[in-house]
Amino acid sequence: MRVAAIVVAYNSARELPESLGCLAALPLARIVVADNSSTDDSAEVAARYTPHVQAMPNAGFGASINVAAGTAPDVDAYFLLNPDCRLSGPDFAALVDALDDDQRLGAVAPQMRYPNGRYGISSGPEPSIAKEWLAALRADHLVPGRLKSFLARSALLRSKVPMLGYLAVGPTPETRPAAWVSGFCMLVRAEAFRDVGGFDPDFFLYFEDVDICRRLRGRGWQVASVGTSVADHKESTSTAAVGKRRLYRSGMNVYFSKHGTWRQRLLARALGRLPI
Repeated sequence: MRVAAIVVAYNSARELPESLGCLAALPLARIVVADNSSTDDSAEVAARYTPHVQAMPNAGFGASINVAAGTAPDVDAYFLLNPDCRLSGPDFAALVDALDDDQRLGAVAPQMRYPNGRYGISSGPEPSIAKEWLAALRADHLVPGRLKSFLARSALLRSKVPMLGYLAVGPTPETRPAAWVSGFCMLVRAEAFRDVGGFDPDFFLYFEDVDICRRLRGRGWQVASVGTSVADHKESTSTAAVGKRRLYRSGMNVYFSKHGTWRQRLLARALGRLPI
């Protein structure tokens, strides 16, 4: 399988050696860096690792991926990796094998691991405005960790309460279907990517991965989380200075405006106005 890697950089000079360094060791047809009008030396750092550095206006993550993918039309898959991520050769191979083994799969992602060893959310069920409100109110902090672990292990409970799927994080021996997988580290089949027209440029940052996965499934493709693959992620290094919460809720509003009921749209707009 011929794979082109795509990294979107925005003032990511400090992080790029991490991601591009690991990519240089992988069997890739091409590494493309989309530099979104960085004011640091991201472009210069990227040029040390690849000749394919695209300078572009900061139109958002998905729009940049679309442009970068257009420069590599002859590959079988696109490997999307955040600048603050890295993964090993075997973890990358597990993602490629998943696509090779199941031609119905349109996109897969690994498990997400933070520097402290904790695992984060890299896939999930259908978005829920109830979950967004509970997260904003920090209600999950009221649930003891052991209870969270019990709930996450129960397939029966997850089937009854889909949002419990967010608790099921960390390595597993299987590849599990998901409604969406995170764009922090995603391998997407090129045919499937073209089938849905790539990312929706209406999303600047956040929820563009959830949206493309929804559209992939709408076209008959499947989406899955590969439990045997793990990628390390520092998370939000490029959004901290510009306000992660504001960007996240903006993306959430765009998503529910396109795919939500009128109640979900109303509640999403209300949450977007709250300073919590």
